[in-house]
Amino acid sequence: MPRAGLAQKKEFVAKALCPRILLIASPDIHDACSVNGLQSPADLLAPFGQDVSAQITIQDGQGAPYFLDKINVRFISDFIIEKQQQQQQTKLTNADVDDLVTSCIGASSAAEHADPSFMSLSSGIDKKAAAHDEVSAWSPWYTLFRQQWVNRMQPSEHESFMHPVACLLVVSGSDPDPVGSLRSLSNHPTVRRAQTQSFAGTNLLLYYMVLHDERRTTDAHNVDHRFDQVRKTFGQHCSLLRINSNTDLLEPEGTERSKISAIWSSHLASTQPLAGPSGPSADKDVCYGSMLSMRDVSAMRDAVKQMMVRSVVPHMQYVVRLLSDQTASQRRGITGRLFSAGRRYFGNASKANVTSTGTDGDMYFRYDSPEAMMRLLADYSFMLKDFRFAQSVYQVARRDFLAEKAWKCYAGAQEMVGLCKLMWEIQATKAEFDSNFEDAIVTYMTKTHAPRPFLAIRSVVLYYELLKHHRMYTFAPVALLRIPSTFVSLSALMNEQAAYAYLKFPVRPEVRKFSFYAMIASQLYQRAGLGSMAHRCLRMVRVALLTPATRERRTEDDDEGISGSGENEKSAVAVNEKQGLAAEDAKDATTESGASTDEVIVHSRWAAIDSFINHELGRQCMAAQNYDEAFQYFMALMGDDKIPPKLQSKYLQELLQLFLESDDRAASADAPESQSRQGSVQLSIPNIDPNLARIIMSPSLEGDDGLLDWPLDGSAPAPAEPSVSASSDHGRNGCCSVGEVVAVLLVVTNPLTIGVTLNNFTLDCRFSSTDGSVDSDSDSEPDFEVTTVPSVILEGGQTTMVTVEIVARRSGELSIVGAKYLLCDILPTFKSLRLPGRRLNNTKEQQTGTVYSPDSTLGFRVDPSLSHLHITMHDMPDTLMSGSVHQASIHIENRGALPCQNIAIWLSHPSFFDIKSPHMFSKEDVSTVSQEVYPKQSGAKDAESTSVQNTLQDCSEFLLVGDSKQQLLGARHLTPIDCLEPGQTLVVPLWARGDRVGAHSLSLVVGANTEAVRPGSLSRVMRSRTFDVDLLVTPSLRVNAFVRPSTLNPHERLLGIEVENMQPDLSVQLVQTTFSSGNYKLAPISVKKYQETAGSKVVVGPRQTISLMFRASPHETGSEGSEDRSMQQKTTPEHFTINALRQYIYSNDKPKQHPGSIDLIYSNTVLGDHDGIDCVHSSLHSYILRSQAHRRRNMLRANYPMIPEKFYPALFPLFETFGIDFVLFWTEDGGQGRSGHHSITGIDLGVPYDYVNEALNPPSEGVGRAWLANTINERELLIQSIANRPSVVNHRNERPLDVTMRVAAVNSDPSTTGSDMHVVEVMVTIQNHSWRYGYQAELSLISPADLEQLVGEQVRLDYSGPRSAWSWIGKTDFLLAVDAQRSVVVTARLACMAPGMIDIGLWKLRASALEPGSGDESGSVGVPAVRHPYSSKSLECVVHPIMPSFVTVGPSAE
Repeated sequence: MPRAGLAQKKEFVAKALCPRILLIASPDIHDACSVNGLQSPADLLAPFGQDVSAQITIQDGQGAPYFLDKINVRFISDFIIEKQQQQQQTKLTNADVDDLVTSCIGASSAAEHADPSFMSLSSGIDKKAAAHDEVSAWSPWYTLFRQQWVNRMQPSEHESFMHPVACLLVVSGSDPDPVGSLRSLSNHPTVRRAQTQSFAGTNLLLYYMVLHDERRTTDAHNVDHRFDQVRKTFGQHCSLLRINSNTDLLEPEGTERSKISAIWSSHLASTQPLAGPSGPSADKDVCYGSMLSMRDVSAMRDAVKQMMVRSVVPHMQYVVRLLSDQTASQRRGITGRLFSAGRRYFGNASKANVTSTGTDGDMYFRYDSPEAMMRLLADYSFMLKDFRFAQSVYQVARRDFLAEKAWKCYAGAQEMVGLCKLMWEIQATKAEFDSNFEDAIVTYMTKTHAPRPFLAIRSVVLYYELLKHHRMYTFAPVALLRIPSTFVSLSALMNEQAAYAYLKFPVRPEVRKFSFYAMIASQLYQRAGLGSMAHRCLRMVRVALLTPATRERRTEDDDEGISGSGENEKSAVAVNEKQGLAAEDAKDATTESGASTDEVIVHSRWAAIDSFINHELGRQCMAAQNYDEAFQYFMALMGDDKIPPKLQSKYLQELLQLFLESDDRAASADAPESQSRQGSVQLSIPNIDPNLARIIMSPSLEGDDGLLDWPLDGSAPAPAEPSVSASSDHGRNGCCSVGEVVAVLLVVTNPLTIGVTLNNFTLDCRFSSTDGSVDSDSDSEPDFEVTTVPSVILEGGQTTMVTVEIVARRSGELSIVGAKYLLCDILPTFKSLRLPGRRLNNTKEQQTGTVYSPDSTLGFRVDPSLSHLHITMHDMPDTLMSGSVHQASIHIENRGALPCQNIAIWLSHPSFFDIKSPHMFSKEDVSTVSQEVYPKQSGAKDAESTSVQNTLQDCSEFLLVGDSKQQLLGARHLTPIDCLEPGQTLVVPLWARGDRVGAHSLSLVVGANTEAVRPGSLSRVMRSRTFDVDLLVTPSLRVNAFVRPSTLNPHERLLGIEVENMQPDLSVQLVQTTFSSGNYKLAPISVKKYQETAGSKVVVGPRQTISLMFRASPHETGSEGSEDRSMQQKTTPEHFTINALRQYIYSNDKPKQHPGSIDLIYSNTVLGDHDGIDCVHSSLHSYILRSQAHRRRNMLRANYPMIPEKFYPALFPLFETFGIDFVLFWTEDGGQGRSGHHSITGIDLGVPYDYVNEALNPPSEGVGRAWLANTINERELLIQSIANRPSVVNHRNERPLDVTMRVAAVNSDPSTTGSDMHVVEVMVTIQNHSWRYGYQAELSLISPADLEQLVGEQVRLDYSGPRSAWSWIGKTDFLLAVDAQRSVVVTARLACMAPGMIDIGLWKLRASALEPGSGDESGSVGVPAVRHPYSSKSLECVVHPIMPSFVTVGPSAE
């Protein structure tokens, strides 16, 4: 069943095709209408025919009931079908359509011509807003056009919509003979013409109305009597309408009168023609219904409703039932079709009786023919909103019209079939209705006697409205572009609507296609002479191209191009080609611009569309003398490198010419706006990125300048906080002193493919002094000076660096606003260099919006208190051999006005540099300071003990000027000067050393301050200059160390140094070896043989390798007591690390105490007949310590990544007890005389024991509580990180205990032994190599007969002696205790059958660790060590012999 409600867009179709009522009135009625400002009685009742509330239930053509809630009706004053009216539909000229379109556009206000609300220049198209808004709000002129076009519909023979369904005859109530007057009106020529020429024919309903105006007569009894006569004469189709046009009852200027007038004015505005060439419009100054009251309005509305509900609708329903019965057989199917086919082939005479040629030359059917009755049946059903039944009837009639080739009738039926499908509230697919409209439009234009453009356009308009109602915008573009191509302005209007339809696509708005059709509409508007509309469409395209999604899709270089590959898009392009909008017309439309649309699209893709649009908009603004807006569009043309060079050159010339013309015109008119505009022209050429701009203080110097925060502990300087370095953001880019040259480097890029010239290039700056004044205009010295670059020539696509220098003459802050230049020496241009500041998020407005603080990133501060130093480096090498040293120097000249109280230097790699004490010179007598890097020493001691501070300090900072008490521990050898006065120069000797092979990037930072360091401060802010040194270190010597046990003394180790010369053609002389250790002294073993062969010197030839062997023996301190040994064990660096690291892990109080000093034994060996090198009492000693500390820190960073570096001095010492540091000094044998040294740090001669893991075991007390789960997890992660550090994986495995045997005595006297056997007394020594634990050991001596005890344990499988050759006698099991780093000797006896050499290395040793310091006064230890999860594996061990132990039995053994 049909639905009761209709939407607004659907209602437009229902009102356009609603029933018409012919109204004929007596002259008295016309007089009453003219008094109220109305032209005809039809205008009097017209407003009340809209949305008549029916609220009745009627039956459709098949007898089924349905509810009709409301109906529309139109009152007409005349009905005529003549040839001249048909010509209006046949010969519709282009001028008529242009006049109508122009009138509709002109009737819109200026606000309605603005860009749609969903478009913004900043963000492009808001797709959400576009989907929410109505299309009618974007183009109100189209709404006027559709209404005006429907209002111009005229009656035609092929349909009954414009034909009256009833005739309303109206006479005055004051007429003495209303019956006679009504009979006279029924014979009116217009009524007779309607009864003979309309579809209704003689069935035309005649409705009689008596209009009684009480102002003329107050005799109500006579009026009622006369109306009774009318009703008795004409039946029930009568009504009496009472009004009172008495002006005395109305207020002169009341709200009631304005409301009454608005009823007619709003209706007439939509039904009468617009002002313009097409005809006059309704006068807005006329007060309609001035003689009526609201009671009269209600009476007229009720009268119209009564007429429709009681007479017209029932009459139409009666006609529908009657025609349904008469055409039932034909509509049933085959009977009607056979009858029609028989009539067509066998009865020509009958065909002529039912068909005729209309006034327009097309065939139509007589109104009494079955085909015409079916058309009338369908039309009446459509008017009564029975769309389903109407559709079925239209489909039957369509077949008959097609069979008879009545093309106009066929096209009308096809059109109505499509309308019924869309009006019927059932969702239909495109194939169900689009083909109907397409066939109807094609038939109207190609198959009828003459093209019917009026009807074709009406079909498109109605179809588009229903598509909008159903939100089927995907079909709208193709439907809109089916209009006839001869009407240029109408084509522009429809292309504009097609563009809007693409924005309403449900899934994804097609912004790209919107731009395409908006451009076509712009060209058509331009051809139609509607420049403002063309300008608006191009503006919309320009905004659409700013949409992010559009920009992304525009970058795709696909074969689809602009038109797309969809079915709708192909059809639309085909329609446009039919309309003459292909390459030819596009070329004609843009001849003056020099590039056609198709050319731009095909060759340059979407990028050239931007330029084409901007160029067209600029030309239109130039024609309108709107130079400001023209500048915006022409400036937008600049900067696109995808535009062909010829077009770029042309656009640039037009821009310059535009400036000259506008400048001349403004100069002649004395317009100040032009002058202000000249200084604010901003172009996109060239590109200057403020983010790439750099501000360099003293550009003639090397390095980077800035304010850095220098910690007093010697760690790396960091950029100073803005709150510390400056009061504003200017401090971020640095500070300078008064009179210092500051260079601003700008990266300038030409985006064009043609060359341009920038003349008089300079910077626009703003200076604020410390007293608050800005840009002083006094005649005194200016605040600052800015240089000007005369000319900057940029070729196409070229990028260059432009340097502008600034010199500030007084203190304050200077910010760079932008760059100023003359483009091609004509156009003054300003390029802003400002950036958005920090995002503000303090207030509610800032949190909800996007607010940025003023940014002064591109600026600097001028501070007279800052130091102004001229710092240069001299003789800094770029290539070194590994280990070699090279002397350089740093010159520091004070060019400021204040003395410098504090100057320091910081090194990123202390092991690469050695700095000596500086020397001060005046400006005139600066000279180079020459010092020896390796001081000589005659008579060097072989072993010398020196106390060294064992704190792991950061030795990267050296104080050059300042208080010597503030010098760090590792730089105490350097003596700073007190102050550097203005004009003085400080020369700092510096030696560069190739510490490691490879390419290195080193940094040297020199900081200075005019103020001394304040007491109690943790850091100081100094103006600093950072130098980056790239150093390549090539191989010279490769030095390796290896350790072997000594066979002569278990307490000693053999240390081998392997030296390999990596140079292919250079001999190296070894000068001296120096070992430092806290426990061992070293003596050479194999050095003399090299000296003897090389002539008192040790030389390593090219590609040769030598090995130097040294014996490492423990250094006895002279204190052998157990208490001293126990105290020494408890104060070793290893114990310090265990306790400190355990406190760091488990205690809430982090360790703060640093390790104490350590006594290092320096063992020097001079290799040759020359003086030795002083490594202990010279500054070289400090450099070696700094290098070792730097390597130690690097090792700690790799092994303990979760421990911050600030805790290193309180956790780890610089030296370990049993480690050895080795330094090898060498010099070049001949050649350039280069010298250097190599070093190896941390050679461990003791038993490798992972004492750090012992710190992972929790203490018995003092464990800090961790209340949070995160803290517990962090502790566990730290423990695992230390336990799995890389050094543990690579740790070598050695046993803590060892056993050696030697023969003490041999007794071979049979009288003594009692047999022929030899009794041998053997001294067995158990050596404890561990420095951490003592051991409780059980030694078992095994005879050869019991060898299976060792073989079963896979030990001494190499024993090959006879099993009965010898045997242990006497005591073979010994229980003993061995202190750490000590040995115990026991005596055993064995019996041997015959003299000779035997292997007695058969024993087994079981040992358990004992805690140190737990023994009695005798020094024995007896408390077993407690095992923890991270305890050493050597707490309990079993030691077996790993090699034979041969002794000689015989007289010579003693």
